[in-house]
Amino acid sequence: MPGRSRRIRVLVVAAIAVLMMALAVPALAAADWGAIAVNPRTGKVGVSYDYSTSHHAKKRALAQCHQSDCRVAVWASNQYAALVLKRNGVFVAGVGRTRNLAFERAKERAHERSAKRYAWVYSG
Repeated sequence: MPGRSRRIRVLVVAAIAVLMMALAVPALAAADWGAIAVNPRTGKVGVSYDYSTSHHAKKRALAQCHQSDCRVAVWASNQYAALVLKRNGVFVAGVGRTRNLAFERAKERAHERSAKRYAWVYSG
């Protein structure tokens, strides 16, 4: 009967895998996207949130910026995105589970602790 025992184990593992996939699909479908667009020359910002895809979130952020030179600086799913401005005028973005963490990560990426908090968005 060792063959039967092995088949049962394989079936149990397969059933667990199918169940895990079935539970993961609604979580993926519930992903909310947000984005921040900025015109690096003027500092004009556009934000978007609660979009089902990153593409739509980025497109809306660009539209909200209302200037032709706007570029998407950051996008995020089910978390915060933040934008800081360095002393030299360069924008740097970060993401995190909290607004403060997103700003901290942006400052770390900027290599400038005194970078000015400029914009933020929560994706959902």
